[in-house]
Amino acid sequence: MRYTENEIAETEEDQTDEYSGETAEKPIVRGNGMLLIIIQLIVSAVIVIAALVIKLIGGEVHGQAAAWFYDNYNNSVFTNTADGIIPYTDNIKLKETSKPAPDIKAEDSDDIVEKLKKCITKPLKNAVITSGFGGRELNGEEQNHKGIDLGADKGTEIYAAFDGDVIISGEDPTYGNYVVISHKDEVKTLYAHCSKLLVKKGDKIKAGDKIALVGATGDADGNHLHFEVIVNGENIDPSEIIEYPAAGIE
Repeated sequence: MRYTENEIAETEEDQTDEYSGETAEKPIVRGNGMLLIIIQLIVSAVIVIAALVIKLIGGEVHGQAAAWFYDNYNNSVFTNTADGIIPYTDNIKLKETSKPAPDIKAEDSDDIVEKLKKCITKPLKNAVITSGFGGRELNGEEQNHKGIDLGADKGTEIYAAFDGDVIISGEDPTYGNYVVISHKDEVKTLYAHCSKLLVKKGDKIKAGDKIALVGATGDADGNHLHFEVIVNGENIDPSEIIEYPAAGIE
């Protein structure tokens, strides 16, 4: 026997519970389930697009987002556990330290120093060395001074010693406002205690370009430039490659 749709509906409505004698209530099916799925798909798409945009932007935004994810996921109410995720900053450090160190021998370093002597641009045109490289006594304590201090007036222009790329342009409690430039042959130069920085991280620099102004920021008693030269990860005496008159060296 066949029933029409109306007859089937009437039959279902008239069904009674054989035990209680009460009419059984049929579950009401609504379209909310499909709406919820659509909303979830839209939210997921927005998250994926935002993640791709942040990755393309990179830099600090990417780092902050990755660090936020690590902090929140690792302490999430969903996981309730400290998962073995490598933090973003630690992961970057691992990538940096995983690179094999260049095989530069002592004689190669000597050759690099000789090469630097021939092409260096003085970071200050006119200055005197007020504190030399190496061991020194400061405030009653013995210290290893990693560079030389060049006394000059506040606002005096500071120049890049060699061609290179700015890898740090920021602030430090000791160095104050400072710049670090990476050069070829595993050479880096550092310029500290600046009153103002004129370059930013990522800038490509030519020898003689203005990069900062002399100041007394950070741990400094007076206006001067703290200048360091690093070859293959080791600080060398900048006086070996540039000449300035000495005045009151400590």
